[in-house]
Amino acid sequence: MCTFSESSRVRLGNAVMYIAARAKYPYKTEVLKLLYLMEERMVQKYHVPMLSIPYSVWRLGPVSVDVFEELSDGPVLLADFVTLQFNGQGIMVKPSREFDEEEFSDAELEVMSEVMEKYGDMNSEQLIELTHREGSLWRETAKEHGLLEDFDQKRANSSTVVIDMGRQLCPDDRAYYNETLENRQVANKMRS
Repeated sequence: MCTFSESSRVRLGNAVMYIAARAKYPYKTEVLKLLYLMEERMVQKYHVPMLSIPYSVWRLGPVSVDVFEELSDGPVLLADFVTLQFNGQGIMVKPSREFDEEEFSDAELEVMSEVMEKYGDMNSEQLIELTHREGSLWRETAKEHGLLEDFDQKRANSSTVVIDMGRQLCPDDRAYYNETLENRQVANKMRS
């Protein structure tokens, strides 16, 4: 479980609203995958975390467990930001207020826009395939921890293994990323 300061909760809520308002298919799985892709792209491009939340290796791809629970059981942390609508296709995520771009830096807004432009029209199957591609952080982490066979054989749906977003960075950039991530996580614990 992740600890959220008020500031990080508001940023997460706004990020989820941003995705829900712009995704062609604003269902739970799509929102989860697009949120992950934003975090991954921010780390790749700027070597800093965007939301500083962990993503676990699950059978259907990387998942923020806290956000998954919020979008499955009904929002608590995100109650001020989204509502859930259950229909025959799944759980649709609907923004409940206007997105506040002041919560994000220009670099973060750029990454958010870039990810939505590139992947925002994809459905859940396409996004799962994308996050499972050869060389992806999800695949490499699942492979290292011996999870692929259990996932393929449907003997497991989830794991507690967390993806190291900085693993594909060069050593100096990885050290910077890890320091920034640790500082943000400590700040969240102190403010909560």
